[in-house]
Amino acid sequence: MKRTDKKRMHPALKVLLAFLIISVLIFAGIIAYVYINLKGAADKMYDDDFSDSSSEMRETEVNVKDGDPISVVLFGTDSDAERESQSMGQRSDTIMVVTLNPNADEGKIVSIPRDTQAEIADRGSVEKINHAYAYGGPELAKRTVENFLDTPMDYFVSIDMDGFENIVDAVGGVTITSQDTFEQSGYSFTEGQTYDMDGEEALAFSRSRKSAGAGGDSGRQMRQQQVVQAITSEMVSLQTITNFNSILDVLSDNIRTNIPFGEMNALRSNYQNPAQNVERLTLEGIDDRGQDGLWYFFPDDQSYNGVRTELRQNLELEE
Repeated sequence: MKRTDKKRMHPALKVLLAFLIISVLIFAGIIAYVYINLKGAADKMYDDDFSDSSSEMRETEVNVKDGDPISVVLFGTDSDAERESQSMGQRSDTIMVVTLNPNADEGKIVSIPRDTQAEIADRGSVEKINHAYAYGGPELAKRTVENFLDTPMDYFVSIDMDGFENIVDAVGGVTITSQDTFEQSGYSFTEGQTYDMDGEEALAFSRSRKSAGAGGDSGRQMRQQQVVQAITSEMVSLQTITNFNSILDVLSDNIRTNIPFGEMNALRSNYQNPAQNVERLTLEGIDDRGQDGLWYFFPDDQSYNGVRTELRQNLELEE
């Protein structure tokens, strides 16, 4: 009986196969590593106290997995030694509202001046809008903002500005073109010139409002929007995990949000295009003394109505 010899695999093919198997295992390990670390950071940022903080202005909850248009309010908070010593809550010196519409691939962003006169939700008092955060944290501040704009706020993201420098440094810095000429904290900025900024320079750039040429509060708001968008772009474009752990550590130490981990991947995949196609809106108005003797920002009616309409239209809400 004739014996049939089995074909032997060429040694080169064995090496190639082994290499492919090892590569797949390494890749799977990286995915598992990224997932575990990302979930840990997301769980640390996620605030269980606000797990049921969906907007009461919504008849039905938004579904990010289906790509529903959403709104996010961003709070930048400062906490200094004097306020902590007096057991005073943080105030949101930076307030930005972002709407993202995957259907139209459009985003809108507007800053609300911290001194804007507004009614504080649940309290009925008329004060500066940034007081809401001190009274009731991001949830009360979120509801105050949505009442002020008559627009639902689906999510909030609260960033401790004390860690702002570390966030910028963790993503490798940001590239920004200045729209004004001014000096701040030893740095000089020239209109039309592009800068590769580290955290310290980006913080100086975004905080200036009283320096000559800085454009006051409106100029600061615009620069803060530039920095936030630049950070977002850097994070979206990350191609390696070289700084992965440091980025997650910094983010989890300085951010609170009501966005659960299960929705973050859907946000990344469904809202990436509108997040990179954001139109900046400006809330115009005047600074004046209120009846209580304090200085406030009073929005211009036409500007307010225009901003409100654009935000609501981007959310596909009826007027």
